[in-house]
Amino acid sequence: MTHQAIRISLALWDRLLKALNAALFTVILCIGLYALVTNFSEARGAAGKLFAKFTQIESFEGFNVKAAFKVDQIAQSTEIYQALPAEMKDMLPDDILSLRPGWVERLLYVGDQGKLCDFEFADQKMTEAYNTDRHLAADGLISMKDSREVKAQVLEEMRQAKARNREWPNGEPRSCYVTELTERGRNVKTALVQFLRAGFAAAAVAPAGRRDGSKMKVATISR
Repeated sequence: MTHQAIRISLALWDRLLKALNAALFTVILCIGLYALVTNFSEARGAAGKLFAKFTQIESFEGFNVKAAFKVDQIAQSTEIYQALPAEMKDMLPDDILSLRPGWVERLLYVGDQGKLCDFEFADQKMTEAYNTDRHLAADGLISMKDSREVKAQVLEEMRQAKARNREWPNGEPRSCYVTELTERGRNVKTALVQFLRAGFAAAAVAPAGRRDGSKMKVATISR
């Protein structure tokens, strides 16, 4: 292959990588915006899972070119990272790296999760949500405050359900609480949103690229 042919191949591959990256960002952002508008739990779940899976991709490989992408690059690529004081700037990458897939969605929707309680007979989904909140609180990203008001509301809902012979499988709430983002949590959420916004901007200007004759694989995806 001539030098000129190699340069053309590399240029086409670079355009393909940019197009793929932009497309992935666009899909993630669209699902996220759909979730924000509709508030459907299914859409929120899809956004969280897709974002988590995408941020676990470490590299794209093809020809002799490798484009690296890792979760620890998210913080440094955002506007908020540059604006933070030194002590907060050091925390942001570590806080993002500490997030597990299920925690990403939970953090993004703090304040929009309905009545939060630790029930006597909680199902698996409720238990996982409660444990996630405890982990996020322990990491300093959210606060969990006991709420007698929320507990009273849930107890009243339980009383009405039993009075109408409706099923109430979760039992009594042991405790109820409200969550709120801490300063560190707000920084993480802002960084994730800015990261997605940058992807949307890239999708709007990236060239389509040629894909014929190109072979590519997504490597090293954590499962």
